[in-house]
Amino acid sequence: MKMRVRASVMLIVAMAMMGLASCDHYNCSTGASFGSGCTSSGGGISQGGTGTGGSGNAVALAYYVSNNEVGSLELNSANSTNTLISTPNFVLPILPSGYTNSALTIARQQFLYMPYASTSAAPSLYAWSIDGTTGALTAVAGSPFAAAYAAGMASASQPTTPIIANSTGTFLYVADAVDNQIDVLQVSSSSGVPTLLFQTSTMIPPWNLATDGLGKFLYVTEGSASGEGVQMEVFSINGTTGALSGGTTMPTLNMWQVQGEITGQFMIGVDGLTGLTGDSKPADPNVYVFSINGTSGVLTQVGKFATASGNGPTGVAVSPNGQFVYDFSLTKSTGFDGPLDGFTLAGNGTLTPLAGSPFAALSAPEGGFFDQSGAYLFFHGSSAIGVFNIDTTTGLPTEPTQPLGVGSGAVIYPWAVTDPL
Repeated sequence: MKMRVRASVMLIVAMAMMGLASCDHYNCSTGASFGSGCTSSGGGISQGGTGTGGSGNAVALAYYVSNNEVGSLELNSANSTNTLISTPNFVLPILPSGYTNSALTIARQQFLYMPYASTSAAPSLYAWSIDGTTGALTAVAGSPFAAAYAAGMASASQPTTPIIANSTGTFLYVADAVDNQIDVLQVSSSSGVPTLLFQTSTMIPPWNLATDGLGKFLYVTEGSASGEGVQMEVFSINGTTGALSGGTTMPTLNMWQVQGEITGQFMIGVDGLTGLTGDSKPADPNVYVFSINGTSGVLTQVGKFATASGNGPTGVAVSPNGQFVYDFSLTKSTGFDGPLDGFTLAGNGTLTPLAGSPFAALSAPEGGFFDQSGAYLFFHGSSAIGVFNIDTTTGLPTEPTQPLGVGSGAVIYPWAVTDPL
């Protein structure tokens, strides 16, 4: 893996963000979450997406943004061993040039959403439907949609998660760090058309978003340009309307990224402190577990658990069955992506390292997302996307297929993962 570039913060309104109080590592997502021949002229777009696409043998799909295009990989089951390949016959949607920021998320395994900002076109929200057989993308009617909030998403030297879908895929939440607000959009169940419903003010600049495992609470983290957590805020989610209420700050919980687990009892987090040059604090080689107040969503620390690698984690992934936790990190001495660490999550919130962790024989991941089955943990590192097979009983990872390049240079590209519907 190539050395990670500790780049300065990339923002559409850069000077505005520099004035924030210390303003991801990964998203479905950059985030990402799941719920990652055309021509272009000027700021316009010809999206294609009506080709035959894929092979029909995809067990999981990954979408990513690179070089002003949306690309697609599939985990192909045609052979006895799954193989990661470029999605066959995929028609790449072409985006406006002058890319400055974007993010991806997938709702209900059916629709792909991308807030996108560039120097050549107005900030927009792109939306595509996903062909469940081929993985092909077809533009949702009216896409791209005007989306001023896309210009306010924050980026850092760790991947961010500024857009997520709720657990049922009926609502989208977008973090606008410039305007200190969360934009709430409703997703049409039939067409996938997104409609802006609410713009909820936040007490902190929202950088990364996550929900608990039951979809009751929205967690907002504020970060710094180097990908360090600053403070957190939590909102209650109205499951019927998508509206947010509360807005309780948790200033002492300086998590960079948090993830929920299926029971809704715990949030798992990392603070992003790697100890590398340019970071403001020493490395913190721990993964944190918090219990959730069922009424307010406020978090209380259950414990912190040292990574077997000794690196400071910058991202975390929780398996869909809630049994396993994996962290992604950078090695302090070299600045390279660190080996994957893995834990078992007990019912009391205790994390116990998996046998063989850290998994130094596998590719070193920068961050990653599970598919819905939990059998595959897709990862990104040094402009490539790869996949680990995860034994859903033991949690042990293997790597049967090599990562595939998705762009040039050590750049963080937004991406998202889903199983075909």
